[in-house]
Amino acid sequence: MPDKVVFLARMRARYKNIVGETDLLVRFNELFLQGLKISRPIVHHRVCLIEELPSALIPDSFSGVKQVSLFLSTLGKDIDELINSLLEEGKTHDATVLDAWASEALEALNEAFDRRLRERFNRGTMRFSPGYGNVDVRWNKYIVELLNVEGIEVLSSGIMLPRKTTTCMIGWYDEKR
Repeated sequence: MPDKVVFLARMRARYKNIVGETDLLVRFNELFLQGLKISRPIVHHRVCLIEELPSALIPDSFSGVKQVSLFLSTLGKDIDELINSLLEEGKTHDATVLDAWASEALEALNEAFDRRLRERFNRGTMRFSPGYGNVDVRWNKYIVELLNVEGIEVLSSGIMLPRKTTTCMIGWYDEKR
């Protein structure tokens, strides 16, 4: 579950300014609980030797790595559907709060999985996602296919559906333990 201070920062709010707003905090908690109830967090993972991957997929910062962990994490389609439903009902504030919560929940999932990988492997790079640096976001399609993930649609732009889905890579300098 994401930290409330971090989540509020995503919404451009400060916890210390909101802590006295009891009704607002109650509503935030209700939305958090809804998000927890309907989210279906899952991570798909594969480790590849660096030479098995197309060079255009490898970030410049991965120089010298021997293996690459590729993973896809998602909260599932239900959270997207709830956010869209809230928007259709004209509950823009609730939709915005839930969208921010879901973004932070997905990042918390990525951070937790990142920590597990680092316990298993020796020295590694920073976590990296296509769309940053020299790796085009359209490589998401390749990663989804490589991981053989069902239920994730990759648009021609590289954007994935459900929206609360990310692909990540970590390069490893040593062999896995």
